Amino acid sequence: MKNLSFSELHKCIKSTRPMGNRFVLKPDVEGIRLDIFLSEKLSIARSKTKTMIEMGYVKVWGKTTKPSLKVKKDMIIEGEVPSQPSILVEPQEIPLHILYEDEYLLFINKPSGMVVHPSFGHKNGTLVNALIAYLDKNHIRMNTQEIRPGIVHRLDKDTTGVILVAKNSDAQETLSRMFKERKIKKIYRAIVWGNLDQKEGKIEGKIGRHPKDRKRMTVLKEGGRDALTEYTTISKMIGFTYVEIYPYTGRTHQIRVHFSHIGHPIVGDTVYGKRAKNLAERPLLHALKLEFVHPYTGKFISVFAPEPTDMRSFIEAHSGKKK
Repeated sequence: MKNLSFSELHKCIKSTRPMGNRFVLKPDVEGIRLDIFLSEKLSIARSKTKTMIEMGYVKVWGKTTKPSLKVKKDMIIEGEVPSQPSILVEPQEIPLHILYEDEYLLFINKPSGMVVHPSFGHKNGTLVNALIAYLDKNHIRMNTQEIRPGIVHRLDKDTTGVILVAKNSDAQETLSRMFKERKIKKIYRAIVWGNLDQKEGKIEGKIGRHPKDRKRMTVLKEGGRDALTEYTTISKMIGFTYVEIYPYTGRTHQIRVHFSHIGHPIVGDTVYGKRAKNLAERPLLHALKLEFVHPYTGKFISVFAPEPTDMRSFIEAHSGKKK
């Protein structure tokens, strides 16, 4: 693998522009985001490098990654600048269950099975496809050429419940910052395997990529990122516990990883569930509520999505019957 100098890189880009621009880089700095690093080195907009990374055009050590990854000097970064790096996402008329809406914010009750934003294998039928159609229909101005217009946080494909969307670029930046600064309280509910001993509890453990399976996350003794999850027991069933959960950080798969780590995986979780994975058609995890001070009106706002039918049915079915 050839490590191109930046002057060689730009010559390569100019000479290969019609076919897409390949590059191989070894950083000379550390600690900055990957999308910012590529934006500076390739002299293209950060929004485009972010899109390139999200759509899989960029790999680090041969694997796809996230725009927020911090670069290190020993990294090998390779990829391609596509001839049309701004990916256009097709609007699709998909029904949205809107919980609350004002001039700045849109709260949606996301159903199970809906992916939030397009990626390889999920280019259609996503929340973003539906959102673009909704924005166009209601004449709301947003940069719909971005892969994540309005998206300020994520829910896993099969997680149901409240997801917050910004209705303009300024609101998107503001809300993203509020999530990062933990000014938005997230409340979830889930059904977990086994009976929890404590009425209330706290789970701490650094979360990072599994050393043997890079598609999974895990709690690591060394490395990873700090993660904190608190919970309250709502009720106990025969062999299961219904819990309310308060994640204070927003790591990938945090709730699922943390409860699996303490031996009480989410019922129906095929990735982290072990014995509980075949007991439901999806992980029984629901984003119940978001609460925060509205950044534009200054008023406290709390938006709630009732538990879905499959969770209520599971509770009813296991509350008084022996397994």
